[in-house]
Amino acid sequence: MRRIRSNLKGSGFAILIAAGVNLFVLLCMCVLLTSYRSPKYGVNISPASSHFSIGAYDRSLSHIITISPGETPRYFLEDREIPGGLNGLDRQLAEWDCHIPSRVTVIIVCDEAVAVGSVQQLADKVLSHGFTCALYGRPSTDE
Repeated sequence: MRRIRSNLKGSGFAILIAAGVNLFVLLCMCVLLTSYRSPKYGVNISPASSHFSIGAYDRSLSHIITISPGETPRYFLEDREIPGGLNGLDRQLAEWDCHIPSRVTVIIVCDEAVAVGSVQQLADKVLSHGFTCALYGRPSTDE
């Protein structure tokens, strides 16, 4: 039987150092990827200011707009339909005059049957008037 010998002399320490450096770099990458900092791109999300004060709630600082699904979606403000649909909404938003429009929160209510484009157009109109926009939706009951 022949014995197999290595011709490499003294290279074990260099391999251990290279493996250690690679493990350190891998550990640094894992720490950076799971850091708590959010990326610098995307949508800025900030919590809306609260309308609550001790013992009082100001209803004039929040409005609910509901979108009904369909070929031409209908828009409802509180319990009445907005005449003119999305185009009639500009007139309604202009009527809500206030000193600080960002304190007024408009809650958009829709379900999964409403097209995403309709929701985005409505949110764009609300945000262009300076109001804060929030979305409300019911989760699906499918398991």
